Amino acid sequence: MTRYSHILAQFFLVLVTVGSLFAQEDVFTEAQRYHLGIDRPRDARKAEKLYKEAISRNPASTDARYNLAHLYLVQRRYDLAARTYRDVLKRNPEDSDAFNNLGTVYERQGKVKSAKKLYLRATKTRQPVPAAYYNLARLYFEAGEDDHARAAIEKAVALEPENEAFIKLHSKVLGDLARLSGATIGLVVGGLTVTLVGGGVILNKGKYLS
Repeated sequence: MTRYSHILAQFFLVLVTVGSLFAQEDVFTEAQRYHLGIDRPRDARKAEKLYKEAISRNPASTDARYNLAHLYLVQRRYDLAARTYRDVLKRNPEDSDAFNNLGTVYERQGKVKSAKKLYLRATKTRQPVPAAYYNLARLYFEAGEDDHARAAIEKAVALEPENEAFIKLHSKVLGDLARLSGATIGLVVGGLTVTLVGGGVILNKGKYLS
């Protein structure tokens, strides 16, 4: 092979690699569109199929797995959701959102002790998500562990001071709802940033299309 032929072959290899990356991104983006109903009719079956295709094209990707797990969770397919969140954590053991959401799955299944351990684990990552502190506080409060509940919800509020759900639980834990100012309530209502689902708070983590 001449030097020119070698350079040409390398050039085409780069083009194929770039084209493959774009194809993977296109499949993932299309899956999100069907998942959320953005420029497409909302279709969970198509979204699931496309997320799986995105994973098969890029087995190292955690984003497609994360969104697929979220899809299973909202469909109440809890065993599949748990398995898929665990797959995410095998690839990224610092994914606080995945720990939090897996805890929510277990809580829905009645595995409260396991859920609490996962919420606590989520708070020990390098970048803990506020919802994990909220979910911990909620479980502590329900169990009558008021000091732990207060410590956890104060951390959640410190991280997201305008979150309506956090503020309400904080006031409930303190038994002091009447002291909330009208200004605080206004900020809370305008700043809700998490997705409330049943008994817990799950995170989308910005993996969806804006």
